[in-house]
Amino acid sequence: MRKQDDPAQRAQVEVSASLDTVTNTGSTTAKGLWVSQDIIEPTDLVVPYDPGWGPLKTSDPGLDLEPGKSFVLHGTGKVREVDQTSVVLRGVVFDATHFGVGEFSAAAKVAPAPGHAEGVVYGDKNGNGKRDAGEELAGAKLTLRYVNGSGTHTATSGPDGSITFDVPGADYYLGGEVVDGWLIPFHVIRIGADTQLDVRGAPPLNGALQASMAFTQDSYQVGDLAHLTVTLANSGPIPLTGIVAGCNRIGDPYILSGRSPGWGDLAGDGVTIAPGETRTFDVSEAVPAAAFNRGIVVAACDFGYEEVDIENHANASDQAAVPGAKATVEGTLGVFDDQGNVAKGVAGAKVVLVSDQHCPVVGERTTDAKGHFEFLDVAPGPEFHLYFLPPKGWKVKYENPMWINVYGPPENHYPYRIDAEEGDAAVPAVPANPADCGAAATPTPTTGTPGSGGGGGESGGGLASTGVDALGLGALALIALALGGGLVIGARRRRHSA
Repeated sequence: MRKQDDPAQRAQVEVSASLDTVTNTGSTTAKGLWVSQDIIEPTDLVVPYDPGWGPLKTSDPGLDLEPGKSFVLHGTGKVREVDQTSVVLRGVVFDATHFGVGEFSAAAKVAPAPGHAEGVVYGDKNGNGKRDAGEELAGAKLTLRYVNGSGTHTATSGPDGSITFDVPGADYYLGGEVVDGWLIPFHVIRIGADTQLDVRGAPPLNGALQASMAFTQDSYQVGDLAHLTVTLANSGPIPLTGIVAGCNRIGDPYILSGRSPGWGDLAGDGVTIAPGETRTFDVSEAVPAAAFNRGIVVAACDFGYEEVDIENHANASDQAAVPGAKATVEGTLGVFDDQGNVAKGVAGAKVVLVSDQHCPVVGERTTDAKGHFEFLDVAPGPEFHLYFLPPKGWKVKYENPMWINVYGPPENHYPYRIDAEEGDAAVPAVPANPADCGAAATPTPTTGTPGSGGGGGESGGGLASTGVDALGLGALALIALALGGGLVIGARRRRHSA
């Protein structure tokens, strides 16, 4: 009988209760160490992913630690509620294989630092971005919202527009709301022991701002610095001061963020457009990696005062090609059962893939005996539709033509299910390629071999007194002695899902 191999040794690490020190107490090198923080209870300290955990923030590459060696980490975290009086820091250290090799847990008291802010609320009637005599707003109700939790503090301005907040020292959100008809731009304010707080209310845009933008090239590669020309015009009677861009609100990774340094003041304090003035701005941002498989890079932004009255902002968008990716379009036309399986496929249906380009027809297929069709090596990027021309006695139950998403890589495509039913209906008129597309762009109708998979041929966290929202991890070392100085876990049998 063959002797069973000894199990591979796992790395063992010791994490001090203060999380000041990570020590490899085992006999093997700990590879790719990284931290997964537990944030479950309201008292849990929130350490920002980047840069809070330094080299321990990810397993790629993570931290390598030789036997007997230690790594010291200093950082800061944030409490989750502005009025909490204690904090807990806990989590697990994993290695590159996502195996738990050590854990940590520590508690400390929080002493909120007092904060005081006072100033004047005013309505900027003349749009010059500063307070002038007579612009003070009485009875304006403003709310501070703690940036890391749900705590709020509300105050109302006096007859002279003066307003005062006495709150724990921390970072707060202010604005992003319409108060008595005035637009209070959104911003983050840090309130300390004595903070000056003048709050501007901007007048509504009332359609005075118009926007457009355009990429300076038709196509780019991932990583290229894409430039756009942003044009803003003011048709109103007063200056528009503090205009910023808000981009990619849907969060798609192939759309530019509009927050990189290349956007200048449009991503900062804002720009001013004088009455009757048209201004152009050259902005830039690197083409994101996700643009490759999408086939396009998109800029989609609205312009106005920071995060307030967004529905009345001026909108603009443009896109450019990011060529090189391939995609697969696959589907089945037929009748489906309650589990989504094919009960009956519709064979012999002509399927045409059409884009919104000058040469629209990408390719044609004919469904096989199972109602299946497939287009290979499709270049993503344009907007696509599928046109269905079923045989006599069958009709497409819902939308025809059908709008579809086409993006790479081919192995991640979504197989479409198109519902059909017996009966006859008028088929849609399929576009034709113009004569100047040439023979190479003209698709050849193909019929898939019955039962084949193709369905047709291929196509082309200091001390607590520093303030309630920032607590240095080093401060937790004060309790390490009370907890015995450390916590030895060894090879903890826990895996973290990738």
